[in-house]
Amino acid sequence: MGNLYIHFPFCRNKCGYCAFYSVAAPAQENIDDYLRRLEEELARTFFPEAETLYLGGGTPTLPGEKHLERLFSLLKKYIPLAPDAEVSIEANPETLDPGKVGLMRDFATRVSLGVQSFSAAKRERLGRVCSDAALGNALNLISRAGFAHWNCDFIYAAPGDDEASYREEFSRIADYPVDHLSCYALTPEEGSRLGGDYPVDDELADKLWDLSEVYAEKYLGMKRYEISNYAKPGGECRHNRNVWKGGLLLGFGPSASSFDGIDRFTQKSDLAAWLAGAPPEYDRIEKVRRLNEIFAVNLRTAQGWSRDDWEKVPRADDWKIRQNAAENLQKRFPGIILYGNDFIRLTRNGLRFWNTVAEELL
Repeated sequence: MGNLYIHFPFCRNKCGYCAFYSVAAPAQENIDDYLRRLEEELARTFFPEAETLYLGGGTPTLPGEKHLERLFSLLKKYIPLAPDAEVSIEANPETLDPGKVGLMRDFATRVSLGVQSFSAAKRERLGRVCSDAALGNALNLISRAGFAHWNCDFIYAAPGDDEASYREEFSRIADYPVDHLSCYALTPEEGSRLGGDYPVDDELADKLWDLSEVYAEKYLGMKRYEISNYAKPGGECRHNRNVWKGGLLLGFGPSASSFDGIDRFTQKSDLAAWLAGAPPEYDRIEKVRRLNEIFAVNLRTAQGWSRDDWEKVPRADDWKIRQNAAENLQKRFPGIILYGNDFIRLTRNGLRFWNTVAEELL
């Protein structure tokens, strides 16, 4: 079984912090052309039974009900899903209405809502065009729809943030049946509209990273299972966990990435080029470097690696090699990693300094 990602490359407007590929305010014919090309790609692809399907963007919930229904129909027609498949869709609050949420509920088992903040002033500073009324309406619609799993995104360490305002975010979201949170520090992203035009307060970001764990457990009963992700038991995102462990990934749409067990390849981050059938760009590296990359990525998780999970990685090397790498890290950075016969994971402090770990491994 595999993992599939569909990139819907359109947004109402470009949020200031976002560097993902998207086209703002598309014409209807842009969406028609995208769906036509997507169907061509899906129709000529042989799919094994999919364990996860993730529809991201962009804003997959931007189009009207007619286009949204067509998109879901294409995915259902061509992609065979396992009986217990996780099907995720990203959504922005200002694009939702009862009809769209009904279509989403029939299609997906998991919704990821881009809240970012309950503060209208903060959303404005972030270039996030969403009113309090639209946010409240979306939260209520999704609550009533009864999705099996529900994630919300928060952004922290933005200018004006402090401990009290961040605590308020968790207090507010606790009123809704959310079982997953993704909390990201605002960082300068090359290609984003904000770019580097705001002050980065590393001390504040570090403090709020600590408090994310405290508030997630206190208000929501969630635990950190990855550097930026928190969940109630059973609420973890299966798609992400599979990909972090080096699972096979097949991506469709402009900028979508894939992994075939050896190479990573990414579709052009250009709608016109993708519509014209431009070939993907390949990231081909030697086996050892690829395994080091996979090993480093899953060390972002609180659980880290088990021996059984490592041996499922495509072309995995001997577990002893991974233990030696852990031993070397421990010697260079005492207290950063734990390991034994059947497990390797970072300590809490190791998660904080994951970038350092990754640099050593790569």
